[in-house]
Amino acid sequence: MNGRFDAAWIDTEDIEEIAQRFRADQHSGILCDLETAFNEAGDNAQDTLVWIGTHSPGWSVAVAMSGRLSIEEEASTERRRIFTHMHMDHIYKLPDEGMLYYYDGELIGSLGAIEEFRHYTDDLEVGWDVGFQLTVESFLTLAGRITGRFLDREWFATSRVLYRIPNGA
Repeated sequence: MNGRFDAAWIDTEDIEEIAQRFRADQHSGILCDLETAFNEAGDNAQDTLVWIGTHSPGWSVAVAMSGRLSIEEEASTERRRIFTHMHMDHIYKLPDEGMLYYYDGELIGSLGAIEEFRHYTDDLEVGWDVGFQLTVESFLTLAGRITGRFLDREWFATSRVLYRIPNGA
């Protein structure tokens, strides 16, 4: 993902609802593969482009193809659960590296530190002292365990809907 990975797991399969919650232009959605999404991202650098698709029963994933996927607390209203992960490999330690958990209009905190999800982290190693790659892999494993599916080649090989989030939306 070009050294940057900015994604959100949302507890709904309704792609249009997700686009609306993230303030995407509803008329901008195009069904496309990953290569097309990358090409479109290169042409629309001023806006955030987000590629959204179903993930597992009851879950979808949104991946920022350009720009930063800015999640506002209100995106999780009406009892929605959203997990986010933002990583940039050229910055070794980001202040918000990890997975943040939003629920029902509030930022609850770091996903791995929340008691409800602690049993998913028993054998995961997270922290800069264990290494950069292992930490990122652990975060992605945590999301997969909670949602019942991991982001894999098959997920990225399927067409998803690409939406434009206008700058400042």
